[in-house]
Amino acid sequence: MPTSHEFVTLVRQIFRLPRMYLDSTDQPPPVWAAALCGASLGLIWGIAARIWMRLIATQPEFSLPGTAAILLIATLFGIFVGLAFAARRHGWQRWGHYGARGLVVLFFLPFGIAGGMPLMLTVLVMTLAVTHTAVVGVWVLALLTILLVIATDIAVPLPAVVIISAGAVTLTIWKWCTPRWAARPGLTSVDSWLERAGRTSLLLLGVGGIGSVAWDIWNNHPALLASVYILYYLALVYHLFLALRVGLEPRSAKGTHMPKPMSGHPV
Repeated sequence: MPTSHEFVTLVRQIFRLPRMYLDSTDQPPPVWAAALCGASLGLIWGIAARIWMRLIATQPEFSLPGTAAILLIATLFGIFVGLAFAARRHGWQRWGHYGARGLVVLFFLPFGIAGGMPLMLTVLVMTLAVTHTAVVGVWVLALLTILLVIATDIAVPLPAVVIISAGAVTLTIWKWCTPRWAARPGLTSVDSWLERAGRTSLLLLGVGGIGSVAWDIWNNHPALLASVYILYYLALVYHLFLALRVGLEPRSAKGTHMPKPMSGHPV
């Protein structure tokens, strides 16, 4: 059985998560302890999110099924984040590694149920922007916008869907051609610029999502309370981003360091 010292070590690792190299096998936590810790943190996040929803509501209502669903979604997500964290720290291979990470992404999607869609999309595009290449992020964004149009009643402008989809196809073709131009410094510089521009666009889209929520809060509450609620929301977004990063960040080769947010390609 793990000792209390191992729990302390795990907690310290969690607090270092923003700058941690995830695939290091130094001090791997016990799998069950990581899952239990993830569940606890997920539950805490869910409680904090439910309180925030109650605070910003202009006509507060308490729904026991709704609250239970929020807490369940957050707790299950936390469990699989903890499992994926343990899988990466233990150096699990193949299905063990990718299966655990896949469960993180799968159980993140329910955060978009009902009024959670802006939060889910914001965190997803921002995490993709700092963990993957532009082409991956743009394709995910294109597929999400198409699904929103087909499967929901959320008003997504058709021109936006067409532009994003066309951008994904164009960027894919460009990336396919790039290796043939390796000896041409000018074109490789263009490729680097496009990569940075694509990922920056995803980040700006995420910032826009945060801004829309902040604007709505600002217009419906006194200035001081609105400022507090907006900071509260930023804290929720940031911690959800850190958790999703555990599942989305590509695996790095043994002995390498985490790539800088706006450069390089995933392994």
